[in-house]
Amino acid sequence: MMRRAATLVLIVGLFGGCSMTQTIPEPESPSARLYSEKCTQCHGLPAPQRHTAEQWDHLLVMMESFMDQQNLAFPKDEKELIRDYLHKNAR
Repeated sequence: MMRRAATLVLIVGLFGGCSMTQTIPEPESPSARLYSEKCTQCHGLPAPQRHTAEQWDHLLVMMESFMDQQNLAFPKDEKELIRDYLHKNAR
C-alpha cells in the first residue's frame, strides 16, 4: 500500500499540472486555500481540472492513507471541504 501511495505521489508530481504558480479556481476561497495548504505538504499542487470527480474520490482515499502513514493531520471536515472543492472544479 505504501509503495502504491508513493507511486501516486510521484505520478501526480510529474503529470498533475503541479506548478506552484498555477492559477486554481477561486484561489481566495477557504476551500481553495485549504486545498493549496494540505495538498502541497508532500507534492506540487495538481490542477483540480486534471481529474474527474470520481478519480478525485479515489485519489483522496489514497492520499488520506498516505497522510496517515506520515502522521499528517487530515481531519474529516477538511477532507470534505477539499472533496467538495475538487468535485466542483473537476474535469
